[in-house]
Amino acid sequence: MLRLRTSVMFVLAVVLSLGVALPVGAQGGDEPDYSGAWYSADDGIALWVEDGDAAVYVIGGGVCSLLESFDIAGSDVLYDGDVVYTLALKNGTLSVFENGALELELAYVENLDEVCAEVLDPDALLLALPLDEITSFDDLDLVATTLLAETGIPGMAMAVVTPDGVAWSAGYGFANIEDGIPVTADTPFQLASVSKTMTGTSLMVAVESGALSLDDNINDLLPFAVDNPNVEGEVILVRHLVTHTSSVVDNWPVYDSMYGPGDPTIPLGDFLDGYLVPGGEWYDGAVNYADWMPGEVSDYSNVGAALAGYLVEATTGVPLNEYARATIFEPLGMTNTGWFLAEFDDTSLIAMPYDEDNEAYGYYGFVTWPDGLLRSSANDMGRFLAMVMNGGELDGVRILEQATVDQMLSPQLPDVTGEFGVFWTLGEAGPGTIGHSGGDPGVSTFVYFQPEWGVGVVLLFNSDG
Repeated sequence: MLRLRTSVMFVLAVVLSLGVALPVGAQGGDEPDYSGAWYSADDGIALWVEDGDAAVYVIGGGVCSLLESFDIAGSDVLYDGDVVYTLALKNGTLSVFENGALELELAYVENLDEVCAEVLDPDALLLALPLDEITSFDDLDLVATTLLAETGIPGMAMAVVTPDGVAWSAGYGFANIEDGIPVTADTPFQLASVSKTMTGTSLMVAVESGALSLDDNINDLLPFAVDNPNVEGEVILVRHLVTHTSSVVDNWPVYDSMYGPGDPTIPLGDFLDGYLVPGGEWYDGAVNYADWMPGEVSDYSNVGAALAGYLVEATTGVPLNEYARATIFEPLGMTNTGWFLAEFDDTSLIAMPYDEDNEAYGYYGFVTWPDGLLRSSANDMGRFLAMVMNGGELDGVRILEQATVDQMLSPQLPDVTGEFGVFWTLGEAGPGTIGHSGGDPGVSTFVYFQPEWGVGVVLLFNSDG
C-alpha cells in the first residue's frame, strides 16, 4: 500500500517540479526511541519522527515531498486512530511492519536535508518507473502504463491541466474487471477526500452569493445547536470547519458503521443532529468533540467537513449535491460528475472500487457524503482544477471571482495551521502545491497544482493504497 502511494507521489513530484527541505533530529534514550530521521535508499522513502508524530516523505529526482502523516503510540503507527504499521528497532535499523509482514527497513541519518537534495537513480525506486526524462505526453503515457503493469492495480485515469483547461488526459486498465469495461478519461471514479475541494468551493460560491460568511457562528446558521460539552463558552465559526479546527471530531466506530451498499439512506441533516446534539442516536459528547477550544488545534475531521457541506443547504435552501451541480458542474460542462449513484444514467460505467487482491468492494456510500463521496472523471476534475487555477473562470464561464479564489487558497488560520485554505491543502505535495489527496476502500486519488509552474495533475485509481 505504502509503496504504490510512494510511486504515485513521486510521479506527482516530477510532473509538478517540486523540492523541499526537512528538519533534522537526534536519536537517543535507553528505551527504543524512534525520534529523528530515517531513510531507505532502496525504496526512496524517508521517515521523520518527533513527539508522537511521524511524517513519511518520498525522495527522488532532487525532490523530497510529504507522502503521509501518522500518529505514533509506543511502537504502533496510527492513521485515523487505527493501527496501520508497527515499528521495531534493532542494531540501528528501523523496521516497519504491516499486518506482521516486513514492509520497509530504514537507517538512521544525521542530516535529512542532504538526503533530500540527492538526485536518485529512478531504478532505485521499488517500481521501476521511467521518470528520468518526462518531456512529452508520450513519456507520461509510458509512466502510466508502467505503473499499471508494475502494481497490478485495475485501472487509473490521469489528466494534466493548465489554466486554459485539460492539456492531456488518458485512461488505463479496467473500470470493471468482471465486465471488461475499460477506463477512459471520462470514467467517473469515487474521489474520497478530494471531494472536500468541491465542498469547499461550493461553500465559497455560497459565501460570494451572500448566503453566509466564513466568520459566521455556525449556530446562527443551523437548525440545531452545536455545543461542545468539553469546553465552556466556545464559538464555532465556519472558518473553523474548513480548517479542521472546530473541535468536532470523528467518532470512528460510529463513522465506520455508516458505510453501506449503494447511496446513503439517512439524510445528512438527521445524522448531524443525531451526532452533535445531546440525546441523539449517535451522540457521545466525550468522543464526538475534542477537549480544546475551536481555532486552537487542527485535527482532521470528516464529520466537520460534512457539517460544512450541510451549511450550504442550511443557508441556501438547496442541498449541496444540487447546489454544486447548478453552480459548478453544469456551467463547467462536468457531465460525468455526481455525489450519488442515482445521479448517473449508467452506473455500470463508474469505476468499481477494488481491494489489493482485485476483489470488488461493490459501489458503496456513507451518510457524511460531502467529505468524500463525490464521483468524477479525470476530464471533469481537470476542468474544475483549471477553473481554480485560472482564478475562478474557464472558457468564458466564471464560477468565482479572483478575490474569492485567492481567499479560498490562502491559509485561513495561519497562527494555528498553514496547511489549509478552505479545505484545499497547502504544500501537501511539496512547497507551493495546492490540492488534496483521497483514500477509501478501493479508492486512491490525487489532485494538485503548482501555481508557480502553471501545471496541475489529476490521478485517479480504483484500488486500495
